Amino acid sequence: MDKVRVAMVGCGGICNFHLSHLTQFEDVVFAGFMDIRPEKAREKAAAAGAGKVYEDYLKMLDDARPDALYICVPPDQHGSIEFEAIRRGIPFLVEKPMALGMELAHSIRDAAGKAGIVTAVGFQDRYLDIIEKTRELLEGRVVGLIDGAWLGGIPGPYWWPTYATSGGQIVEQNIHLFDMLRYLIGEPAKVYCAGGRGIVRREGYDLHDYSSAVITFRSGVVATLFTGCYLDRNVPGKNGLHFRCVDADIRYTLRQSVEIDTGSMVQIFRKQADQGVAEDRAFIDAVKTGDQSLVRSPYADACKSLALTLACNESIATGKEISLI
Repeated sequence: MDKVRVAMVGCGGICNFHLSHLTQFEDVVFAGFMDIRPEKAREKAAAAGAGKVYEDYLKMLDDARPDALYICVPPDQHGSIEFEAIRRGIPFLVEKPMALGMELAHSIRDAAGKAGIVTAVGFQDRYLDIIEKTRELLEGRVVGLIDGAWLGGIPGPYWWPTYATSGGQIVEQNIHLFDMLRYLIGEPAKVYCAGGRGIVRREGYDLHDYSSAVITFRSGVVATLFTGCYLDRNVPGKNGLHFRCVDADIRYTLRQSVEIDTGSMVQIFRKQADQGVAEDRAFIDAVKTGDQSLVRSPYADACKSLALTLACNESIATGKEISLI
């Protein structure tokens, strides 16, 4: 196909992220926008300069007949949208987390696989140039320990502060770093996670304020990853991953840079390109060609990152180590 007709379900903040990239692509046309808040859909259609506004996603799928669907809804709203896209054979990119339970995620995975459609999940960091550099720096090196963190405050969306609607900070936000560990190190074998409350005092809030996860990978590498939303300030340059290799320290600063320190030499590589452009370009090209391999985070693989984060929640709740094999 020469042009890809794109429709969007969910027109909140993350929709802006994708729309800012898609409007740069000459081979994308906008078929429709749907949100439970019609004014948000109208806002996005105006920004795109095209695309009909719908109040029902089923009507949009039937009427607009998109070639690709972006699913940008809150974490607890997944399921029927994906299954309707699959039933119609429409490739989709869904934002993380793609579900709040593995039964639903695996059902969507299996249905999409059986239908043979292209899928993508919004793990944007896999498309960072500095993550490719990190992979290059890690190649051939022996890693023993990794530590990392995603610490900050409470994000703005109304659904974020409750487990029932967001899944908690590990699942909704820090899943990016858990996914990076899988992408760079390999598959985990087990995880133990402890969490605490008592700092954040906010009506309706029921998340853990902070947690620490110890992940043992099948390779034997052990990673400790902190998660926290109790800070009253931003900490730019502090979040990311620290790989402690035999012959070097490699520090990935979240979406900013990667540094290698061998003791005698320090090199810093800074982010040069917008990973979101690369992510959306890869998905559109995969839709045009039918080549799933262009997508770095297909739905089936993303299920494994979701499983790791949900295992952290289970570990906090039960006090037990959770096997991932």
